[in-house]
Amino acid sequence: MGRALQADMYENREPRVVAWKEPMYGGGAGSRRRTVSQAEVQRRPGGSRKNARRRTRRKTQYKILRGILIYFIIAGIAATCFMLFSLLAGGKEKVHAEGLVENGGTVVGNALRGLFSKEEELGDEDADAFGEPDGALYGEEGAAESGLVITPEIRQECQNLYAENASLLILVNKEHELPVSYDAGLRSICEGRLQAADILYEDLCAMLKNGKEAGFQYWIASAYRDRSCQQGLVDEDVEKYMAKGYSYEAALKKTYEYTMPAGKSEHETGLALDILCSTNTMMDESQKSEPGNQWLVEHCHEYGFILRYPEDKEGTTGIRYEPWHFRYVGRKAAAYLKEKGWTLEEFYEAAGSDAALFSATIY
Repeated sequence: MGRALQADMYENREPRVVAWKEPMYGGGAGSRRRTVSQAEVQRRPGGSRKNARRRTRRKTQYKILRGILIYFIIAGIAATCFMLFSLLAGGKEKVHAEGLVENGGTVVGNALRGLFSKEEELGDEDADAFGEPDGALYGEEGAAESGLVITPEIRQECQNLYAENASLLILVNKEHELPVSYDAGLRSICEGRLQAADILYEDLCAMLKNGKEAGFQYWIASAYRDRSCQQGLVDEDVEKYMAKGYSYEAALKKTYEYTMPAGKSEHETGLALDILCSTNTMMDESQKSEPGNQWLVEHCHEYGFILRYPEDKEGTTGIRYEPWHFRYVGRKAAAYLKEKGWTLEEFYEAAGSDAALFSATIY
């Protein structure tokens, strides 16, 4: 009876829910089996060292590739810009033939001038084929850029002026060597310290006297130099530059920026003077800021002198700016060159190639 009741009670009772427990494993009380995630494996010391090295290599390779790419991009841009600049500059020189003369293209310049000098021998139709000597051959823009507008009247003026003063207007530069037989007609100046052409003496004295009255005093650093002296100066400058590490060719090129080769220096004519201000005896561009030099540049043409190598005509003269170098050409020619704003090279260009060729035969 009791067992039947007990069995009936068990049958009618709802089953009890037992909470699930994680199985226990060996390793001590309370130890449980752990599942290890992949991230935890990667954080373990053995695996992380290899992965770190791999990531470092990849970063380094990426930086190298990026640097190479940037380099080639910059180099490509620079090369493109240089090519465009060269094409534009080359095109400009083709259009403006006169620019070749300013850059040392004397042969081309003489050839063009030769065409003009023969114009009188041609008929009107043939002359028109070559263009008028007022810049039409170069183009109006080219004539304006060179600063020379050469009309037949201007050419005739230059040729007349040259005929009157051929000995004073002799052209000596890198392309025109002074004949060995040239007679400078020297006299002593500066109390016998220097020599210069006798023909400039009176005008030189008048210029220095009036400059002194204006409040300035001057020191003539150099006047006539013979050919051997000029060569000595060239050798001295070359040695100076070679001592600084220049090769012989580079040192010679650097020297010729200021010092002319023997036989091609104006000082050998006796007509050139290096005049410095007494307040500044440095033979460099600092002379430009001296009031005394400014007075000379402004008034020297009144006494027959010109500033031979102006600041804005380096491409024409082939010589760096020399604010101290004055050349005697006579009062009439100096006034004419001052009016036109020309160098001696530009005067010869206007006069025509015949004058340039004849200049080398004067003695």
